[in-house]
Amino acid sequence: MPVYSIQPDRVVEEFARSLRWRAMLALTVLAGIIVVSTAVMVFFAPRGGTLDKRILLGLWDTLQLISTVGAFNDDDLAVWQRVWALLVIMLGLGAVLMAFGTLQSLLQSGEIRRLYVRRKMQRTLNNLHDHIIICGYGTVGRKVAEDLKRASRPMLVIDQSDEAVADADKEGHLAIHADCASEQTLRDAGLERAAGLIAALNNDATNVFLILIAREIRPDLRIVTRADRDETRSTLLRAGANRVIVPSEIAGAQLSHLILKPRVSEFIASATGEGEYEFVELEVASFPSVAGKTLRQLDLPRKTGAIVISIIDGEGKHSFSPPADRTIEPTDTLIIVCQEGGVDRIEGLE
Repeated sequence: MPVYSIQPDRVVEEFARSLRWRAMLALTVLAGIIVVSTAVMVFFAPRGGTLDKRILLGLWDTLQLISTVGAFNDDDLAVWQRVWALLVIMLGLGAVLMAFGTLQSLLQSGEIRRLYVRRKMQRTLNNLHDHIIICGYGTVGRKVAEDLKRASRPMLVIDQSDEAVADADKEGHLAIHADCASEQTLRDAGLERAAGLIAALNNDATNVFLILIAREIRPDLRIVTRADRDETRSTLLRAGANRVIVPSEIAGAQLSHLILKPRVSEFIASATGEGEYEFVELEVASFPSVAGKTLRQLDLPRKTGAIVISIIDGEGKHSFSPPADRTIEPTDTLIIVCQEGGVDRIEGLE
């Protein structure tokens, strides 16, 4: 996938304006010489024939001169036309060289290609919907991107490091080289259409600033972040993060669980990693045929091999191990654990 770079609108517009100005200058000088030369050739041409024919011959002679073809017979040009032809050869050839030199410079320098890539980038970003924005492609961001890719979730990686963005590109992720803590960057990344944002930068202060900007743009956006220290957790929550994870605490808890509850830890690792099981959030709104039925009627364990361990209602209240006669509401979300591939079987219930 291509690596994109987001620049301020002013810089992009000035760049495009410079390209247009240089191309238009070369073409204008060349066109001006052709028009003036044709007019002079017509003026000094021997009288005879229609005006249209004289203009066509004047244009033909001019193009032969500035293109250095020069396919003339001795009697083709009058004396003053020959005098004018000397000037046209010098000025016209210079204009042609200027035009082709400018075009060659633009092509060889890659400026036109960079402008095309920028336009293509903007179209790609504009087509992103319900994607996850990952700010920072360090150790944490890399793991998050890996999990999202495995879950087939659309995502966008943003980082200021050339090396980090190159690594994301090698892993097959859509990545842009830009400052995450910039309002324009977040807007260009489609924050208004995103499903969530993960602030995985290595600096807590930068994460706070990033979350403040993101929350101002999208008050309803789900934002999760990491914190280097537990002391900054409350600051990140006040800035607008929905959840704050401290990696050192998670690592410590996992280590202790592996000793105290090894079987439980192995099952959870299997369900949250690349193991045999997986946890699924099933939003009933996406499955209209499920709404209005009881768990007994759905009979998910027999039909799909899935077990409903909790139901979250529209107000966010959990109902752990719901009874079989619990009626599924359209606003509910089912927390399900199933074997790998069970999601496809659940979707087949419709």
